[in-house]
Amino acid sequence: MKTIYIDKDNIGKWRARRTAKKLYRQSKNDDIVIALSKNLMEHEVLNNTLNEYGIKVLNDRWLFKFLIFDILNFVAKMKEERLEVISIAILMDKADEIIMQQLVSIAKSVKTLKIVTKSKISYSYIEKELFEKDGIAIQITNNKEKSLLNVDIILNFDFNEERISEYKINHNAIIINLGKKIRLNKDIFIGKIINNYEITFNEENYDIEINKNNFDKTILYESFIYRRDTFTNIQKQLKKDELKIRLLK
Repeated sequence: MKTIYIDKDNIGKWRARRTAKKLYRQSKNDDIVIALSKNLMEHEVLNNTLNEYGIKVLNDRWLFKFLIFDILNFVAKMKEERLEVISIAILMDKADEIIMQQLVSIAKSVKTLKIVTKSKISYSYIEKELFEKDGIAIQITNNKEKSLLNVDIILNFDFNEERISEYKINHNAIIINLGKKIRLNKDIFIGKIINNYEITFNEENYDIEINKNNFDKTILYESFIYRRDTFTNIQKQLKKDELKIRLLK
């Protein structure tokens, strides 16, 4: 996996399309991902054209999913509560491999765990496994009236704004969007919504000939470790790099 860093002060529409086309040609020979500098992250034409060509642009969401346990511990400290007294709900229709790897550890560490989904059959095996092997009961549900009323933290993986709006939600809950960044109408939810995060890591582990200050720190770190690998190996990398969450926002 090769990361291409694009760091430009200004880039017009024509040049953006030309750049994307050039990268597309390169992608036919190399397995590439793109890291955009801060001033290009919101460049609509460049992002849209890269997406049309099917070229992966790093957006810190891949890394976010590996940090669920760190996120829960960070929020518990914010709330000045122990993790084992906190109730969690995960909103997830499509079973994501990275998140599924963490479900057992989460279930063993929190007060209650619910998976809210319209695809209950996809999670029935882990519900059965947890109960039979560890005596831990988790709830797989899609009850729009009750499922989110009594949870403290909602980890939203793939529900959009319209879908979440169909549920009654505990107004004191914290919603953490691991997938797309979303907002909710204040008439629906007045609690805290977290879409972004900041990290620290041992930067001495990575020596690269780019101006690091021009790149968002989470994007930069994601570019260093992004690859197809096992969950265990990525976790070892995070530990080696002393990665820590500095802020949820």
